[in-house]
Amino acid sequence: MREKVLAHMGSLMGGMVHNLNTPLMWIMGRAQLIQSRNEKLDSLTGADGEELSALKAKNSKDIASIQDGADKIDHMLKSLGYKIQMINEGYTSIELREFLEMETDFLMADMRFKHETERDVRLDCGSCYVKCDYNALSYALTGIINTVIGFTQKGRKLQISLENGAIRLTCPDLKLTPEVKREVENVCQGLKELADIAMDGSDGFEISLWIKDQ
Repeated sequence: MREKVLAHMGSLMGGMVHNLNTPLMWIMGRAQLIQSRNEKLDSLTGADGEELSALKAKNSKDIASIQDGADKIDHMLKSLGYKIQMINEGYTSIELREFLEMETDFLMADMRFKHETERDVRLDCGSCYVKCDYNALSYALTGIINTVIGFTQKGRKLQISLENGAIRLTCPDLKLTPEVKREVENVCQGLKELADIAMDGSDGFEISLWIKDQ
């Protein structure tokens, strides 16, 4: 039943992504048209030079704003589409760098993660593919992050990285108390047979997940 509910949710959300994609393409197209017209302003005659310069500057600012907004929407749609696909696939091949990029983009919908957390996402590494249960891995990652957020105050520092094939999360503001350890072990329960998990509390909180290639 759970799988059927998830599949149904995925099909509905896929339609939402398609509907949102249309205005996104319109915004990006309009930005390109404005840019094209903007480039022709220099050839206009009979107008005050300062006035044209001011108009061009305003247009450039608006274009940059439109493009920035479109890029943000595009990132959100891609992360949402990724989750829909991967939730339905379940056990599949996962590129860990892409996984972390998409999961952290999707988590930007959580205002605690977006506005109250100093995020440091380090993914300057090569591709790393593993065979794993996406749902178990996603649940563990988001569960760990939620635990970090739940046990710390605004302004917490959270580093998420991929190092030598291991997903690593560190938070110097979190103490690895027995309660925190239980919470993390609980959300990682589904990964017990799929990954080697190591926690350390010598310098705040740190956890590493080495996914076993099944």
